[in-house]
Amino acid sequence: MKWLRPIVLAWSVVLGIALGFGLCRKTGARAREGSSVALFGGTRTKDVSQHLARADATAVFGAVTLDLREAHIDDEATVDTVAVFGGVEVLVPRRWRLALSGRPIFGGFDDRTHGDKVLPADAPILKVHGLAVFGGVVVANEPAEGPRRSR
Repeated sequence: MKWLRPIVLAWSVVLGIALGFGLCRKTGARAREGSSVALFGGTRTKDVSQHLARADATAVFGAVTLDLREAHIDDEATVDTVAVFGGVEVLVPRRWRLALSGRPIFGGFDDRTHGDKVLPADAPILKVHGLAVFGGVVVANEPAEGPRRSR
């Protein structure tokens, strides 16, 4: 049983760091229009803001889908993401430009948006920043199909 204590301690540290990132972002000085958090489960949030400026999504051992396809941004908006042993999916309309950046630590970021046409120079920009620790962040125009999707 001596081997169990370091494992429990390591998992506690990882979970504490992940929760700390989520709580700091939620209680920080910057106001958020929308936020989604999933701990050991899944959640789907649809944002229909008329003047979206900020949103966030945090998944710890779970999955979050943040649907922004019916939201409107005036010029620029930011979505902050954290995926720790889980996944975050951000759905965006085709009329937005995307700037995806982050820190992957044994995780990754994926831009699955479709550029069917050339966007005008004044198209709104969505900046997606994130942290992916043994998890992933995906930005797409349509939801992913697969066994984890419930109908």
